[in-house]
Amino acid sequence: MSTSVHVSTSELVRRVEELRRAEAQLTRRLAAMRAPNDTDREAMRFISDAPIDAPATPGELAAHLGVSTAAVTSVIRRLRARGQVVVARHPDDARSKVLRPSLRDLHSPVDELSRRVEALAGEFTPDQVDTVSRFLRRLGEEIAEIPE
Repeated sequence: MSTSVHVSTSELVRRVEELRRAEAQLTRRLAAMRAPNDTDREAMRFISDAPIDAPATPGELAAHLGVSTAAVTSVIRRLRARGQVVVARHPDDARSKVLRPSLRDLHSPVDELSRRVEALAGEFTPDQVDTVSRFLRRLGEEIAEIPE
């Protein structure tokens, strides 16, 4: 391994460790502020990504999140309390409900971090974004493969 590759790799490892520490601090701050947690953010992504003609249902959300229907009720309650989601009758089954992002939340990123990531990504060329994206995707895959 050449010296420049080794130095760059060491720097990358240090930066990932710094990112891990920053993320842990952010998680603690968000929990203290009762801001959206990871589950709430993933729920909003799922609800927002659902097609307009086939909105998400509480059961689909529970399955996507891998939680019980009782647990998804708490998630929906938090999202409604923050004004992020609207719960309406299912158009084909009045006994069922559908979940839609609120108009306020429809075109906005899920949270402040998402807004900042979008702004930061604008500082890079498309090729640079592709490279960073590939690295982060692979890093996520490696993390997912670590045994519990």
